[in-house]
Amino acid sequence: MKQLPADNIQLGRFSENLEFVSSVDVQEILEASTDWVVNDKASYYLHSHSEKFLVAITTSLNEPTWPEFDGIEFSPDLKNELQAQWATEVIGVSQGAYVSQAQHLIASPARLGLLAQDDNGRMVWPPRQLNSRGDRITSTTKQLSETATILSWTRLSAAGAPSEFSGRAPVLDGISTVLVQFDEGPRGVFMLADDEERTPEIDGTVRFDVRRLYGQDGMIHYGLKAVLVNS
Repeated sequence: MKQLPADNIQLGRFSENLEFVSSVDVQEILEASTDWVVNDKASYYLHSHSEKFLVAITTSLNEPTWPEFDGIEFSPDLKNELQAQWATEVIGVSQGAYVSQAQHLIASPARLGLLAQDDNGRMVWPPRQLNSRGDRITSTTKQLSETATILSWTRLSAAGAPSEFSGRAPVLDGISTVLVQFDEGPRGVFMLADDEERTPEIDGTVRFDVRRLYGQDGMIHYGLKAVLVNS
């Protein structure tokens, strides 16, 4: 939706087709990560397919006629194994990096919207309460660029992945992460998405999409993942 002209939109029954409960309300995710505004009087409606990973924006509340796509071949066995791992992960509690629901709700708008803090002319992201001198930093005011440059990258092996990803890592033959720098200065580490047939390169460019990060306490935590940009 980032690539479309922003407008007002109704969510309708969109959330009903989500496989797992989201730790952050769908409206907050949408409004934090795009310029769209959720409004129950809007003329546009957001739909999600009940069985496939498809979404559509229409001018009708009625279920749309879904088109057929020639997508990338995906092993049914791999899909089923990943779904089983997500289901197992959601009902557990990560032993590596537990984030409370309260912490996640507070941090989500700035993380999803790439909103940085201005610490005396230096942009700070992810947001934090204090700087390196122990001084309190002002609230987030500056939106970072929608792309960033790869400084380094690594692929976490099945055996070396953090506990919150340890179930999926063997299925995916590892998980790639990138350290990136924004034009405004801040750096951050992101998991890669859609990199099955591509390898990241130093000085390459990534953009950011909202994806599942990990499951915990019966919910899915959504966040930004990096996607390689064609050079």
